[in-house]
Amino acid sequence: MADIKSKCKIEPNEYLLKTILGGSRSISESEACVSQFILYNGYFGRGGCCGVERCRNFSVTHEVRESMTGLLRDLILEAIAELVDESADRNPLILVLDADVQMLPWENLPVLRKWEVYRMPSLASVITTLGKSLLEEPIDVCGVPFPSIDPSDAYYVLNPSGDLSTTQVEFEEWFREKKWEGKAGNAPTAEELVSALQNHDLFVYFGHGNGSQYITGNEIQKLNRCSATLLMGCSSGSLQLKGSYAPRGAPLSYLFAGSPAVIANLWDVTDKDINRFSKVILNTWLREESNPQTCRTACHSSTNRSNVNTRRKATRSKKLQENAPVTVTKCEKCRKEMRVTSFMSQARDACKLPLLIGAAPVCYGVPTVIKRKDS
Repeated sequence: MADIKSKCKIEPNEYLLKTILGGSRSISESEACVSQFILYNGYFGRGGCCGVERCRNFSVTHEVRESMTGLLRDLILEAIAELVDESADRNPLILVLDADVQMLPWENLPVLRKWEVYRMPSLASVITTLGKSLLEEPIDVCGVPFPSIDPSDAYYVLNPSGDLSTTQVEFEEWFREKKWEGKAGNAPTAEELVSALQNHDLFVYFGHGNGSQYITGNEIQKLNRCSATLLMGCSSGSLQLKGSYAPRGAPLSYLFAGSPAVIANLWDVTDKDINRFSKVILNTWLREESNPQTCRTACHSSTNRSNVNTRRKATRSKKLQENAPVTVTKCEKCRKEMRVTSFMSQARDACKLPLLIGAAPVCYGVPTVIKRKDS
């Protein structure tokens, strides 16, 4: 506002300016929006952003067009760019949703679509899962406290019913190239699935529904350990409401068994579009996993400094030195590209119907890091 007053010699409307800057994170054509905002003297078209079609009833003279200052436009766009950069660095968001609203795709609100969003049934479940992770996962060079998975250690169930030939052709050879274990074209036994969920980091299911016809939710909940899961069947992430009881569904069974993250669909999807989504999400996971050193150099020096400071403070005993918490300044790579939902936005956009099929997949669980076991 100070720049606009001093450089453009006009008195800006504070509330309209806040509206523009606040909404810039939620629209893709912010530059056109700002230009039309200036052009139409701050009028926002009814029903959405101030598009040309919505504002045709406003007569704009040649003099007004000529007088629209490029400096004012540049100042606003510069402020928008700074806000967008800040929003890209936001921490993951965990939604604890009421039974009456959990079926809605909140992750696809424009303001959340590029954010890392997870779902959990309760705050207690979040605390329990992260607490367990802190006990099991050593703090690594990047100081990450979240559970982690190695996507190269995967087990797949592909077209178990035998009637999804397109999906099988799309993925079978690719999975074999990755040297994943699994079954394609025929149904696995419950014992095979129990073993797969307990002994692998990632379980991938491409079939009808949520796979409960091959292993029940009760059998899953009995497990002591459960891998992260990708359930790409129709309505695999849908929770059922039964009277006044809490919602139930396959994703919750996996979470109760200890799975750190479950990506599943809220409603029915088409096979070709959900294949596009899955291909992008798996490719990005494997690419990230195959480059574990990309962020290590940037973090290493700050980690060493933090370790030195920690040792100096913990002088009472050797045990305190060993167990003292390490505070690490994480690099941009660690914050943005290390977790399972970091690539959900790109995967949604890969669908031909990004706001229908692309909006169906959501992630239940907590922020889960992608890294190699030997790193």
